[in-house]
Amino acid sequence: MAKIFLAFFNGIKGAQDPNAIPLFYEGFIKGLQENGNEVFAIMHNHWSMNFDSIPPALLQDIKEFNPDLIFIFNNSFYDLSKEFDCPIIIYEVDSPLYYRNKEALIKNPDRFKFFVVASSSVDILKDEFKVPSKNILHLPFFTSIQAENIEQTNNICFIGSKFRNSCKNCFNNFMVTNPTDEERKEFMQLMDVLQNDVFITKEDLFKNTTSEKILKTFVPYDITFLLSDYRRIKVLSKIADLGLDIWGTPNWADDTYNEPWLILNFHKEPVYTIQDNQNVYNSSKIGINIGHLQAKTGFPWRVFDIMASNACLVTEYHGDFNKYFPELKLPYFSNDWEAYEQCKKLLTDESYRFDIVQQSQEVVNENYRFINILKIMENYLDISLSSTHNNIIKMDSKPLGGGISLKNLDSWLSMNDFKAPKLKMNFRNKIRYKIWSHYNKILKRKGII
Repeated sequence: MAKIFLAFFNGIKGAQDPNAIPLFYEGFIKGLQENGNEVFAIMHNHWSMNFDSIPPALLQDIKEFNPDLIFIFNNSFYDLSKEFDCPIIIYEVDSPLYYRNKEALIKNPDRFKFFVVASSSVDILKDEFKVPSKNILHLPFFTSIQAENIEQTNNICFIGSKFRNSCKNCFNNFMVTNPTDEERKEFMQLMDVLQNDVFITKEDLFKNTTSEKILKTFVPYDITFLLSDYRRIKVLSKIADLGLDIWGTPNWADDTYNEPWLILNFHKEPVYTIQDNQNVYNSSKIGINIGHLQAKTGFPWRVFDIMASNACLVTEYHGDFNKYFPELKLPYFSNDWEAYEQCKKLLTDESYRFDIVQQSQEVVNENYRFINILKIMENYLDISLSSTHNNIIKMDSKPLGGGISLKNLDSWLSMNDFKAPKLKMNFRNKIRYKIWSHYNKILKRKGII
C-alpha cells in the first residue's frame, strides 16, 4: 500500500456538495482507498492556467504527507519534480493538447511517467515532448458503473458538455475584417485541414498562409471546440424526436443555438457522481457518445460507463476500439443520419439491443474495472497498490471516506497569488477573477454562500 498524492481540474459547477467531482476521479480515489492506500487529493477549477510557483504552505503540506507516488491529471498543477524523488505520473484524461506546464515536461521528459488513454498520444509524446518509449504506458479508462434492473423510462440519454456559448467567436472575428472571397475560401480550407488533423502544429497549418486577417483570427484551439460543438448539436438534434434526454453543462439551457428541442430536453439537475450517472444510464434504453474532434483513436470514459450499464451504447468509431474489444460489434455512426438510423433500429428491436448490452457488460466486467487498471499500474511502476488482487471492487454511492483528504486548491491561494506571477493569467481571466471576487464577497456578506 502507498501514500498517494494527486491533483486534477474539476469543472463541476452548481452542485451543493463542495466535494463534488466527476465520477472518473471519484472511482479512481475510491479504488485507491478500497485497496488500502492513503490519498491526498487536490482539485481546482483553473482550466486555462499554467502554474508557476507553488504556495509555500501548500508545498509544506504535501511534504508532510510525504507521498510515495504522485498523479497529476493532464499535468494541470505545479511542477513538483524538483521537490520530490518519488515517481510522478502525468495521467491523460483529455489529450496532450491540453497539458499544462508543457515547458517543464519538455525540459525534463525522463523525470516523468506518462499514462495515456489514446494510442495517438504515444506518438505526440515522442515527437513533441521527446518522451522515451519506456516512460509511456498506454492505459485504458475504467468504469465504476454497475448495471441495475430499474425501469427504463428514457429512450436515449446523453451526458456531456456543450463546449461553447454562442458569443462572438473566431468565425465572427474573421468576418468583421471584411475578408475577400479568396480569404474566406482559405479559412474554410484550413478548417478542413484541422478537422482531419487536430494535432497539426501551427507552423504546418499556416505554412502557406499570408493573409494577416486569417493569421490573427484563426485560433486552432478555439475552432476545434467550435467544430466539436457544432457536430454534437447536429447529431443530438437529429435524434431528438426519437426521445432524447440531456444532462451536462448549464449552457445547454442557457445558450442560444437555434435548437429549441435540445434546450427543452435538458435536465438542469447536476449529474456527476457514480450513482448519478448509474441512475441515468440504467433508466435509459440507449446511451449515445459523441466525442470531441480530437478523439480519433482514444475515447471518453463514458464509453465504458454506458457499456457497463443496461443502456445500449451508440457511438462514433474510435481507432482504439479494435484494440480493446475487437470482437464486439457496436452500433457505430459517422454522421447524424447514421446515428438516427442506429437509434431507431435499437428502439424497435429489443432482442438486438439486449444482445449488445449483455456482450458490452461482459467485456467491461472482465477487463475494464478499477482492479484491472490497478494491476497494470502496479506491474509498470513495480509498486504495491492493491490489497484485494482477485476481487472486482463494487463502488457505492457513499461519500469519500477514511484514508482520503480531498481539498480545493483555493484553500492555499489568496488574491496576492493571482496578482503575483504564481499563476499565469491573461487579462481576460484577471478581469473575470476580480468580478467573481467582488460578487463572492457580497454573497457571503448576505449569507447566501
